[in-house]
Amino acid sequence: MEGIWRGYRERIKLIFQMTVLIKIGGTNMVRKALTVVTALGVFMAAALPTGALAKTVDDFTDLQGVDIATKAKLETLIQAGVFQGVSEDRFGLNDTLTRAQFAKVLALILNLKVDDSLTKSSFNDVVADDPGNGYALPYIEALKQAGITTGNADGTYNPAGMVTKEQLAAFLIRGLGKEAEAKSTPGVSSDTVSDWAKGYVALALQLKLLDGSANDFNGSATRDDLIDGLSNSGTYHYGNTQPFRVYSVEQTGASRLQVNLSRYRTNEELSFKVVSKKYGEVTVKAVEWSGTKATLILDRELEEDSYDITLTGTGPIDEKYTQGSTSTHPEKLASIKFTDPSDTVAWAKEIPVRFAPLNQFGETMDLTADDFDISSSEDLTTVKGEPTVLVHMNNSAMRRGDRFTVSIMEPNGGVAVTRIFSIGDPVIVGKLESKGITDSSGKAIDSLMSGEQAYWNFTAYNQYGTPIRDLETLTKYISVTSEKSQLKFSGISVSSSDSAQTYARLVADTSSEIQVKATLSAASTGETFQSTLTLKPKPVVEPAPVYSPPASTPSPDPEPPVVENPAAVVEEIGLADLTSESVKVQPITKNAKKLYYVVIPSVDAPAELTAEEVKNYKAAHPASISGNVDVTSTSESTKTTILLSNLSPKTKYKVFVAAENTEGLLSQVKKQEMETRFKISLVNAFLSSNGPDNKGNFSGAVLYGEPDSNQGEAELFFTLDPSDQLSQDEVTIRAVNDAPFSGKRNASGGVGSVEVFSIEPSDLSYTLYVVVKQGESYSELLKYPINWPAQP
Repeated sequence: MEGIWRGYRERIKLIFQMTVLIKIGGTNMVRKALTVVTALGVFMAAALPTGALAKTVDDFTDLQGVDIATKAKLETLIQAGVFQGVSEDRFGLNDTLTRAQFAKVLALILNLKVDDSLTKSSFNDVVADDPGNGYALPYIEALKQAGITTGNADGTYNPAGMVTKEQLAAFLIRGLGKEAEAKSTPGVSSDTVSDWAKGYVALALQLKLLDGSANDFNGSATRDDLIDGLSNSGTYHYGNTQPFRVYSVEQTGASRLQVNLSRYRTNEELSFKVVSKKYGEVTVKAVEWSGTKATLILDRELEEDSYDITLTGTGPIDEKYTQGSTSTHPEKLASIKFTDPSDTVAWAKEIPVRFAPLNQFGETMDLTADDFDISSSEDLTTVKGEPTVLVHMNNSAMRRGDRFTVSIMEPNGGVAVTRIFSIGDPVIVGKLESKGITDSSGKAIDSLMSGEQAYWNFTAYNQYGTPIRDLETLTKYISVTSEKSQLKFSGISVSSSDSAQTYARLVADTSSEIQVKATLSAASTGETFQSTLTLKPKPVVEPAPVYSPPASTPSPDPEPPVVENPAAVVEEIGLADLTSESVKVQPITKNAKKLYYVVIPSVDAPAELTAEEVKNYKAAHPASISGNVDVTSTSESTKTTILLSNLSPKTKYKVFVAAENTEGLLSQVKKQEMETRFKISLVNAFLSSNGPDNKGNFSGAVLYGEPDSNQGEAELFFTLDPSDQLSQDEVTIRAVNDAPFSGKRNASGGVGSVEVFSIEPSDLSYTLYVVVKQGESYSELLKYPINWPAQP
């Protein structure tokens, strides 16, 4: 310790001697000497032994009027030895910095390797015996070695020059390791910024390293500018010996408050008390940590209000700086951004165009396409519940290379955006991403019980980078193959909660434990992903052993066997035989004894129902479509069919299902949305001969509503087939692909037409199938028998 103090006394002595010697040369030299003393005073604490100077912000008269947030920042820098005052009682917050002074500050903060033995610099104007700036030589070299400074083009560093705001931006950005990002950032347009610095200043403003109100970036930077930049970076910090201090609080999201602290958190248990002026103390749902910033996620959306935040916990906390305050504002629409990665879109019957409504914090708002005024040069419809529209190409003559526009506008006209899209090649899968195999709850699995179903989650993108939502395209290109027959691929599904997320369904059927390798592949790209699942047989439940006592003793009551009763699960809800008035709802459950269901028109339905509410819904609403059914099997994945009738045509419904196990414990509620079909009818049916070969011609009119010009346009799909077992999807696909005796027609005013020519004579009956699509709604599948027997 004595050696350290001796070195310190020698430095003081040297400064004093320099002052005396220079004074002999005249008053100008005295002024230069005082500058030297002041400059060294900035860094005096860095040379002192621990505890040599115990200065705080309260020791400086020029800091008495600054706000509490600035005091907290200064306290940290002073206590860390980065800054001291320019005199005993003056800090000099608004004093400028020389480039030599700044070099030492930044080298200390970044903990750079400094070689104190250096006596020669790579810059021709930095010399060790310079009385004003020679002390900074090793620090300047440390910055150069770290790539933070390159000096001037003429080989100089200009150590006595003042640091400008644009230079400060460059130093801080390089210190953060973000130089490449700065070079790719569009530069500011200010005339006060040099061309080389425009990207640095733009990024520094984004990161709040510079004051956005500054209007002269070529002006000299002050100590206050540097302190703000260091504190706001959230990355520069001064070791974990400093206590936690609250610097500031700001709103960063619709439900988010960010607390800027003086240091990183390691293993300290910290918490925040949040008090609203309107509502009192509110709940913090979660805290996200990033550097020295803690983001508080609240249990509510923020309004016009003010909040006080108090830091508490087990870590070292400076009790003088535990609080911060901020005013808050409700989120509002600030911009609309198209999210498709390319202006070129794949040609399809329906082209999805997605967008993101962003609030003032850059967060995506919970708004859908129906919340906006949307127009296009082509026909479009909105996707319910999503910020997505479908541009329809069925009735369009547009093909590859043609263009169409989509315009999205806030209803009051405040925010709007338009994008021009070019039509590319027909849609194919251009990229496949595997997201892993999960059970019905979304939990990753590597084994599967016989009779159970697993889900291989994936996202498929078309050739232009847009996620594919069309089930027909996915089914055409995506498949799963298995090396053993005990693992079966049962089809592709699109998630009802995320239209971009899709999954392949896998089912196990095995009587012994085996490992099976499965492969997910895209036929159009050749991409494959492999995964291995362990398939296990259903467990055999052995009967509990019966205790048989000796004959000479009375038989004790047997201990009841302990049988675990696993929770009931609703794995998924299937729909079948959907008509205008009825549907078969087919929940797949496991460990269930009873099912409870509720069906409510979507316009009246709540967003969620609890399991208890589903169970008791019939009692509370006797006239509702609700009830319960028994499940035939409890241990296996079991499909139960519930026939619902008396539904309204062309109506969207929400279906809520909860399961109950043998102990009466309820599962989580599973939801499914559906839309009933609308009725159509065939009139004016006419069958005639086509000529001497006795082939038949059929014509008829299809009514899809009361004949009325207000019915709007529709698409009519039809096919003729000897079988009477075709599904609606099979009919639609045949019609779109122009299969024999099939076609697709446009209809309007509630009326469409069907014509089938050259029907071969047959002793068997044909079935004419007709489906009508209006907007996003489909009709019932109409079946009409046609007999055209061979003539004798």
